[in-house]
Amino acid sequence: MYTLELLDNKSEVIRYNVPHMPIKTSRSAQEEYPTLSVVNHWHTEFEFIYVEHDTMHYSVNGETVKLSAGQMIFVNSGQMHFGFWEKPCDCIFHCTLVHPSLATNAATQACLEEIVHNAPPYIVLHPEISSERKLIGLLETLYQSASDFSDGSGLEILGCLYQICFALWKKTRESNEVWEPDDGKRLEAMHKMVGFIQQKYASRISLQEIAAAGFVCRSSCCSIFKQYLNQTPIAYLTEYRISRSVALLENPRLSMTEIALQCGFSSSSYFTETFRKAMGCTPSEYRQRKQRPGQ
Repeated sequence: MYTLELLDNKSEVIRYNVPHMPIKTSRSAQEEYPTLSVVNHWHTEFEFIYVEHDTMHYSVNGETVKLSAGQMIFVNSGQMHFGFWEKPCDCIFHCTLVHPSLATNAATQACLEEIVHNAPPYIVLHPEISSERKLIGLLETLYQSASDFSDGSGLEILGCLYQICFALWKKTRESNEVWEPDDGKRLEAMHKMVGFIQQKYASRISLQEIAAAGFVCRSSCCSIFKQYLNQTPIAYLTEYRISRSVALLENPRLSMTEIALQCGFSSSSYFTETFRKAMGCTPSEYRQRKQRPGQ
């Protein structure tokens, strides 16, 4: 299960896995996400998701796109995002996270800031479009070089990264699409409220407390969650608690009552009822399936 660590500003802690570079690469399959969703999150790094097989949906600041095999999505710095699926499938995708500072120097500072502040929250790249196919190819080369890091990889990674940033900068300049920048205050409030839930989910949380974390009133809190996640704050809290319980169910030493309380549910019976509605089976049935050979 994908879990989150958060900084004081409620952004995700990224554990880089490329020597001496603020880059993280990973390869995942839908089957690793039994709730059919990656946890909603944000970070300052650029994110690139490439779909190798099948399809997935991706939500950025409340807008959802469907990604097919061969397509890639660029998610800009600071955006709320997550991937999800409507049903179990054979989707395989890989993710590359790169901190913009890696490509920043005196000559590139202005261009990098233009991408961060003026580019849209996300850009979907299509292999049938020549310029976008080239950009996808650069990302694939960067991903492979970062994943199989060896002598000379640093040079190849930096070479790809500067070309990628130039292509994104140029694509933003040449785009005919009119993009209205998001209300920074609403997005900042969303960052804080989601982070509050992800850190305090094990405790009893009220709508008022969620709103207070974002320094907004309850009606604004509900409006912001509707805008960015298309659900209520309490629904998101429940969904997040279920996602945390799924990871704990893989530990056979924990009882249902222990798991329920650790995830913020008032009782094991309420946990079981809520879990069944969300997952289509009881927590005990889910645990039994996972313990079967080959599951």
